[in-house]
Amino acid sequence: MRRMALPYFRSDRHPGAISTTSQEPAIAQGKQAAMRIRKGQIFPVKKGNKLVELGAVVVVPDSRDLVAIHEDQSSALAAASSSRPFYSSRVPILGNDVLQSWKERVRKVGVESLWLTSGFYDDDAVSIVLPRVAREGVERLLLIKLKSYAEMDLADLLRFHCERRNPMTQAQDTRGQLGVCLLDRRELRAMGDYEFSYSATEIGETPYQFRGFSKRLLSAKERQELVRDGLTGACAMQPFGTEIRKQVWIGEGADLADSARIIGPAYIGDRTIVRAGATIGPFASVEHDCVVDCGTTVERSTVLPHTYLAPGLLIRHQLVDGRYLEDLTWGIIADLEPVGLGWRVRQRKSRKHTFNEAASNVFSGWSSSTPQSWRQVKL
Repeated sequence: MRRMALPYFRSDRHPGAISTTSQEPAIAQGKQAAMRIRKGQIFPVKKGNKLVELGAVVVVPDSRDLVAIHEDQSSALAAASSSRPFYSSRVPILGNDVLQSWKERVRKVGVESLWLTSGFYDDDAVSIVLPRVAREGVERLLLIKLKSYAEMDLADLLRFHCERRNPMTQAQDTRGQLGVCLLDRRELRAMGDYEFSYSATEIGETPYQFRGFSKRLLSAKERQELVRDGLTGACAMQPFGTEIRKQVWIGEGADLADSARIIGPAYIGDRTIVRAGATIGPFASVEHDCVVDCGTTVERSTVLPHTYLAPGLLIRHQLVDGRYLEDLTWGIIADLEPVGLGWRVRQRKSRKHTFNEAASNVFSGWSSSTPQSWRQVKL
């Protein structure tokens, strides 16, 4: 069986680098590791069957998540207003792919490539796959479940992990876990014996308390809060487009009628059509390849890609994804298509790949039926 080569830190050896055969006390080794991170040194690696100091894995949805959740389950959600739909973390926010943000943060700590694994948000599936990583020789693994946007300094997380000498360190904010953790090799090997969904505090470990900016991607309300903060400069995320005037961004190929009103802060994505008399904003995001028909107002709301909105609607404090609308105040789900008020539009052909096509291409050739599918991505 072919062995999987894991992503690793740059392999230049540094004087005084950490050695797995060192006879120094374990606590001293942990302090030395933290000190080297502070000094900006890069962890050492050995290729082949030898030690790989740090690997990185990102768990993301596969194409079945994008299709099955909305198409197969949403009818039930519409009937039960207490249920909430699944908003994939790969759906753009102000034209941005949150996966790209995490890839950049991983690159900044010196990792040259990471592994993506696709599958549903299933902790059991993750706990089955990751012990295989330990057998490949990785000493420490950064695991990111793509369910949050957090402006986190991963080098600081590494420092904390080494100083505390936790077998596992989970990052959390005041509202709970962020889906980011560091695991040592012994923890990876043991994962097959228990569920991965436990809290670090349950086994006596000190979690990493993140006090910076963070939002959950799977919550419609927090997605809208992230849109608001991105439009007003309250976070590092910036709208992906051209700022045609203060706090108004327009994507490439967007078509705005002369009588359409755009009230900042607002964002209109690539190839979106805004027809006569429509109003977008304030605090509104209409993502790529949407159609907002005549006289419709989108205010303090988000319209997800490939959505058509009929004439004369008032969309306020809501998130619309194709035929389904969620009220951000009450959490009620409505189906717009039976009454002809909204639906998902077909993807238009373009010389450039759309966001969803690019997302699908990341996983081309994967087996969508198994979480053991992997793809290496260079950073």
